[in-house]
Amino acid sequence: MNRFDVTEAIVAAKIAKGLKWADIAKKVGQSKEWTTAALLGQMAMTEKQAETVGKLLGLGKEAVTLLQEVPTRARFPRRSPPIRSSTDL
Repeated sequence: MNRFDVTEAIVAAKIAKGLKWADIAKKVGQSKEWTTAALLGQMAMTEKQAETVGKLLGLGKEAVTLLQEVPTRARFPRRSPPIRSSTDL
């Protein structure tokens, strides 16, 4: 499992449980914006925050551990092609 897999599992569990980012943020004790960024792999969570999310979303131990890692952009695959300007064409 890698951090990208965790993000996919989080989004799937959020949808399946009918939760909103704000619902999760309230449980975590952070803003909706911070929590969303953390759960999408842009921030590291504390152990307590990660465990709270893990219980709420039914994530495994490995996923909870990965939520606590400091992210690096280079790890994640690009989701869409880069935007090109008209001068690139």
